[in-house]
Amino acid sequence: MSLFENQLNSKLFSCLTIDVEDWFHILDSPAAPSIERWSSLESRIERNLEMLLEVLDSLSVKATFFWLGWLAERHKDLVRKCQKAGHEIASHGYSHVLVYEVGEKLFRQDIIRSKAILEDIIGEAVIGFRSAGFGITQETPWALNAIMESGFLYDSSIFPASHGHGGILNSPFKPFFVETQSGYLLEVPLSAIDIFGWRTSFFGGGHLRAANKLMIKWGIDKLQASGRPLVVYIHPREIDPDHPRLPLNLLRRFKCYVNLKSTLPKLKWLCEHYSFYTMLGMIENYIRSFYLERKTIPIVHLQSSHAASEPSPTLSEQTSVASSEASRSRHLAVDKAVANFLSPGILRSHRSSQYKAQG
Repeated sequence: MSLFENQLNSKLFSCLTIDVEDWFHILDSPAAPSIERWSSLESRIERNLEMLLEVLDSLSVKATFFWLGWLAERHKDLVRKCQKAGHEIASHGYSHVLVYEVGEKLFRQDIIRSKAILEDIIGEAVIGFRSAGFGITQETPWALNAIMESGFLYDSSIFPASHGHGGILNSPFKPFFVETQSGYLLEVPLSAIDIFGWRTSFFGGGHLRAANKLMIKWGIDKLQASGRPLVVYIHPREIDPDHPRLPLNLLRRFKCYVNLKSTLPKLKWLCEHYSFYTMLGMIENYIRSFYLERKTIPIVHLQSSHAASEPSPTLSEQTSVASSEASRSRHLAVDKAVANFLSPGILRSHRSSQYKAQG
């Protein structure tokens, strides 16, 4: 594929995501208030989300809102307002817990609770999940199985670079399927680039605030040249420079509060210069290109960092693997997982056209 084709297609592979947390939802610090205190603190989520919704509406941009269940059950009308505006509602868990701190049982309870709350509010299925702090690591592969078993179809919790609360350094840069005990979970990792062997990101949170526009554009150009999705993420508190501060240590103060005044201008600049979809919309575009057209998509096994390229089972391939029931079953399982993200009939018509062409 030529560089031009990569850049053209990559315009379809951009999504804007918002992790809906309040200013006091800071992780892994003794200064952060416990959940028992949250209700007694000033909430600034309503004013900040209202501002974000106005900005996105003015720029005709749709985003995915990863809601904390604790906030959602206290701001149900705001969740519905996001939905009514055409944005995707996804889950950020209930109580903003780090996966590797709470363990499998409590993590599973937390995400099931958040999903039920959100689905009760919006009246439709919630299929996307993102863990607090991108806290899924190589030591917690069980988390992805728990996410799949809880009814989510895609996850966006893996940071394919070093990160304060997680990160998997050898994780694929592009979206891939994770083979769990319950089926294939689509993983949409956060955007990262490689600079002389060092993985980094300019596309969300403190990384976005610390980088200038030239650095961000350079990073996006690298993503587009390689056909990788652009996944941008922000928090509502980041467009609110006047929000209260927690007494964090020097390093955490820098990470949490550096360049807060730059977030909203950068967000507007990004929305004016790049085409953004919801994460679900971007996933459909991506699967159309890389699975249906190029007949390949990576699959990663839970207990392994190895990423294999899984071909789409064309008719000739189905014939050649006729002796392998396991292989056929795997192809069908991947097809089923892919179909979850496509408009009705797309996969079926694609298969039909393949068979006619080969007949």
